[in-house]
Amino acid sequence: MHVIGSYAYHFWMAAMKLRRRGQGDQHLHREGQTHRDAIRRKLNAYHLHVQLGCIAQELLQHLALNHTAEAWRQFRSWLRTMNPALPPSELAVACARRATLPEFLQATAHPHKLRITLHRYRKPDNAAQANGCGFETAA
Repeated sequence: MHVIGSYAYHFWMAAMKLRRRGQGDQHLHREGQTHRDAIRRKLNAYHLHVQLGCIAQELLQHLALNHTAEAWRQFRSWLRTMNPALPPSELAVACARRATLPEFLQATAHPHKLRITLHRYRKPDNAAQANGCGFETAA
């Protein structure tokens, strides 16, 4: 839940009426068709967000279980309970993948479609950021 943020999505729209907790249902059948269509689009976005988060989490689990040695090798930090004989956590795999992303983007081999897309939409000066994993970077 905290590594990917699948369930961190807040169901809110600017067109929705502000309701306090415990005020009951919204009675969408009393609203106009455009408002109901907007709610349907919002629910669809919510479902897609959760589904993509579940897929990403499963990919992290797959990498942790089936590529344990490579995940630990790419993990550029330190954990007190680190045991390379056991699969890493999803957070450790996510940090390892995040740490190797700049190398993936700078690789001179055949231009991979993902690399081209990420390079097109990347924010400038991201290389100066910390590893973003909450761990101290290994020296």
